[in-house]
Amino acid sequence: MAQNHFYDNQIRRYILQFVRMFSGFTVKTGRKMNDGTTDYYIRVPSRYGDVSRMAATILKGNSENVVSSAPFIACWVQSLQPDRQRLQEPFFNDAVSVNERAFDSTTNAYTSEPGQKYSVKRLMPVPYLLNMQVDIWTSNTDQKLQLLEQILVLFNPALEIQHNDNPIDWTTITTVEMTDLQWTSRGIPAGIEDQIDIATMIFQIPVWINPPAQVTRQNTIRNIINNIYTYSDLDSIDYDPDAFEFFADLNAQSSVIVTPDNYALKIYQDGSDVFAKPYANGNYDASISWDTVLKNYGTLDSGVSRLRLKYHGEIEDLNADVIGTLSSTGTVDTLAFTIDTDTLPTNTVTAVDRIINASTAKPGFNNIPNVAMGQRYLTLNKADSSSVWGIDVSANDIIEYNGTEWVKSFDASSNSTREYVQNTFTTQQFKFEKGEWTDTYQGIYEGGYWRLELVTTP
Repeated sequence: MAQNHFYDNQIRRYILQFVRMFSGFTVKTGRKMNDGTTDYYIRVPSRYGDVSRMAATILKGNSENVVSSAPFIACWVQSLQPDRQRLQEPFFNDAVSVNERAFDSTTNAYTSEPGQKYSVKRLMPVPYLLNMQVDIWTSNTDQKLQLLEQILVLFNPALEIQHNDNPIDWTTITTVEMTDLQWTSRGIPAGIEDQIDIATMIFQIPVWINPPAQVTRQNTIRNIINNIYTYSDLDSIDYDPDAFEFFADLNAQSSVIVTPDNYALKIYQDGSDVFAKPYANGNYDASISWDTVLKNYGTLDSGVSRLRLKYHGEIEDLNADVIGTLSSTGTVDTLAFTIDTDTLPTNTVTAVDRIINASTAKPGFNNIPNVAMGQRYLTLNKADSSSVWGIDVSANDIIEYNGTEWVKSFDASSNSTREYVQNTFTTQQFKFEKGEWTDTYQGIYEGGYWRLELVTTP
């Protein structure tokens, strides 16, 4: 059943966009104490008001004697109702074709040529009315008047919000309309009670809840057409038993790479060891156990099962992966990753002796050797010609001592190709891409960019 689970944070995105609408408002509370002439403003915080019991306990220091702060804006869901008026044919679907621009891996840039083509089948979304309540907490009437005047002028009669930037999402834009306003929560006359004054506004948002879209890569049809048109002996197709030989490689040409449940993988080094940890839900949920992930693949054979990483970010390249073996660590969410160093990419830049902070490092100090011919350092940040190096150095540059002076042997600002270099001090390899050096294989790998080779479950 877990593989049929679907959650796309749709209602959550509507709520977040709504809360953002009320962030950034300020109130004037008087004048600054240091001069007595400059107006003093405070920013009014805005957050989702349906706080959990645990969070509320922490905020109040586990005490009922803490007075709630004001001014403050709290937004929360009042109700979610089916919208019959916008209900349409539930079985309707619409297909659109999407063409990516081709990506040139040598220049790390998109070209003007068409790339991969996809077909997206969109299913009819379900309409709902999301009713939001906004409570404005103020400690006096002047604060309330300031906030309401800033907010009310915006709704004439409604505002548009966009809850994502997907160009093929037909429900991305909706409206927020204010339907009611309650001036105060206090009774009149107020008397001497210490209840905080709360003004309440009600808003209505027509939303759509989208079912999962069906995305198909249009690769097989393209290959068949190309092969038919390039076949050289169509006249003998009825007699030649090998006439359809060109279909033999079709499966290899149209490989589909998927990751069940779209789990991500974090590869990181701790001391001298490297570990692999699964992530879920947009790479923020790190509590996923390896048993949960492995049930989709097979059985782990500790020290034998292999992991393949697409360190270069090119999902179509099936032959240039960093490969290593996985073994148990005794914890449910972490496996040890032993890399086969022969699968690391070939270094394209002469090795460096160390990675340094060029603005503070000095030869002969803090474990940095005295100046010697051929020394090479990769710099983390900028240093000007007044530093001990005598030249202007920027972050991600590589400097070298030629026997008489330091020179810049690798200029990061003028290099746009992917390069690899090894730090001989730690044996760690680094990759230069998009203007900076990063570890070749450490980092987060999205679904599809990592692959397991395990014992297959019968």
